[in-house]
Amino acid sequence: MQRVSFKVTGELPPKKGGELSMWGKPLEAKRLLPLRRKALEALKSNGPFTGPIRLTLSIHVGDQTLVFRNAGDNGFGDLDTFVSGVCDGLMAAHPSAKRDPLFDEPENADIHPRKVIAIPDDQQVMEIAAQKRIVRGNRCWYEVGLEQLEDA
Repeated sequence: MQRVSFKVTGELPPKKGGELSMWGKPLEAKRLLPLRRKALEALKSNGPFTGPIRLTLSIHVGDQTLVFRNAGDNGFGDLDTFVSGVCDGLMAAHPSAKRDPLFDEPENADIHPRKVIAIPDDQQVMEIAAQKRIVRGNRCWYEVGLEQLEDA
């Protein structure tokens, strides 16, 4: 049974939302790159998942980080937009999606948006466990787990 987990430090997960594709937004592109890189490294040569998947996401943001302090008392983002951003960020982008120029840098060829990294289609995600936590300090990080489920 295929199972991977990885941690991304110093960054929040990408957020899906709004009218424009996250692939074309500079801030989200900056968040998508480490997500895709860490997932690819964790998968090694196993390739994308082929059946139903369980996704776990744990987001941690320090109470002294700028992202938290600038967001005020309402937190630093809606959990569901992070979950959607991670799911979509591990798939290939829609062919017509506008892309940020960062993705076309040569060092990003292996994680280019036209490539599936871990999830061919987010319809495969059958279970989700997600949390966001405020922690002490000035760091942020998140952890992603993907696990192949027995065929439903």
